[in-house]
Amino acid sequence: MIEKVKDDVAEILAPSTEYLVEKRFTPDLLTMIGFVFNIGAAVLFGFGLYMWAGLTVLVAGIFDFLDGQVARKGKTESKFGALLDSTVDRYSEIFIWFGIAISFIRADDLWTSSAVFFALAGSLMVSYVRARIEGLGAECKVGFMQRPERVIAIGAGGVIVPLIGDIGLIVVVWAIALLGNFTAMERVIHFRKLTKS
Repeated sequence: MIEKVKDDVAEILAPSTEYLVEKRFTPDLLTMIGFVFNIGAAVLFGFGLYMWAGLTVLVAGIFDFLDGQVARKGKTESKFGALLDSTVDRYSEIFIWFGIAISFIRADDLWTSSAVFFALAGSLMVSYVRARIEGLGAECKVGFMQRPERVIAIGAGGVIVPLIGDIGLIVVVWAIALLGNFTAMERVIHFRKLTKS
C-alpha cells in the first residue's frame, strides 16, 4: 500500500525532480532544507500555531522525499548521503516531538505530554529496528506506522486543529505512541519468524 502511494507521489513530483537534477541541486542540500523546515515546524508547534506547523511538516516531508528521488534520478547516491538522510530524519522527529511536547506542557495537558515521550520512542524504535534488521542482512518494510505515515499524520493533525480543536493533534499523538511501538515490535517478531524458517 505505502509503496503504491510512494510511486504515485514520485510520479506527481517527477517534474520537480527533473528540474532539481537539471539545476544541480544535491540530495544533501535538499535534506538540509527539509531539516530547516522541520525545525521551523517544531517552533510553530511550541507556540501553538498548529495549522502552520502542520503545513510546514508536510512541506518538509516533500523535501525529505525529493532528496532520495534526486539522488536516484541524478545518479548521485552515496553512502554518506544515506547516513546524512537517516540521521537528519531522526533529529527532525526529535525536534518535532519536542515542539509538540512544549505545546501540551503549556496547555497543562500532562497525559498527552507523557504520550509524546512514547510517540518519540516508538518513532525512533521503528527506524532503529529496521536499520538493525537490514544490518543483519534481511529486509524489513513491515508495519504501518513508518516515517511517511508519521509525517502525514502529524502534518494533518496540525492542519485540522482549527477545524476540530486540539483533539485532532491529541489523537495523532496517542495513535503514533501506540502504533509506533506496535510497529517496532511487529518488526522484531517478523525477524524472529525469518530466522526460524
